Amino acid sequence: MTFGPLPCEPAVEPARPRLRRYQARRDVYALAGLCLSYPDDDLLARRQAILDACRALPSGRPRDELAGFAEWFAGAEPGRLRVAYVQTFDHKRRTALDVTFARYGDARLRGGALLALRQAYQAAGFAPTRDELPDHLPTVLQFAALAGDDEADRVLASVRVGIELIARALADRRSAYAPVLASVVACLPAADDSLEAELAAVVADGPRSELVGASAPAQCGESVWEGALA
Repeated sequence: MTFGPLPCEPAVEPARPRLRRYQARRDVYALAGLCLSYPDDDLLARRQAILDACRALPSGRPRDELAGFAEWFAGAEPGRLRVAYVQTFDHKRRTALDVTFARYGDARLRGGALLALRQAYQAAGFAPTRDELPDHLPTVLQFAALAGDDEADRVLASVRVGIELIARALADRRSAYAPVLASVVACLPAADDSLEAELAAVVADGPRSELVGASAPAQCGESVWEGALA
């Protein structure tokens, strides 16, 4: 199997140091989003295709991380995969896949961050169909795989703190899912001093707990996940 082209092909990038990125980062985002989805029957039936696609990525850390995870995922018993997923992402606040929650907790600022994501999706013509808030990491990665470079960069930068917090929490726990987050982080610009300071501040202060209601996005349009694997 070959890894098919995604609907939005990456533009040619200027040779700037900040943009020395893994050349197949869109494919990494698409595959990572799939790997971070709940292992239902449909996803489990595609495990070999996911493994083949991960192995077909160009050499580099993102390929190594994703291929290693996909090998484990392809060989594990389905019931154990489902239990591991729920225990990892549904029962642990630090590793929940809602990236603005990782940054803001339940504070009012999270509502603004969710709204900004919805607006970015709408402006790019992206219509997620999953019954999740717009900061659900598989949804964010699906958008990053399909959007234009500038739009993807802006959205990923806006949730970078949350991505880093989840990635580091999974690594600390030596979770089987840690390589998936590591593959995503490896496609992003290197963390600078300001990002490290912000991460340290969030870890020191902990998430806020000012409860604010937020409704899930309406479901519309056809899923674009099906274009991730050819």
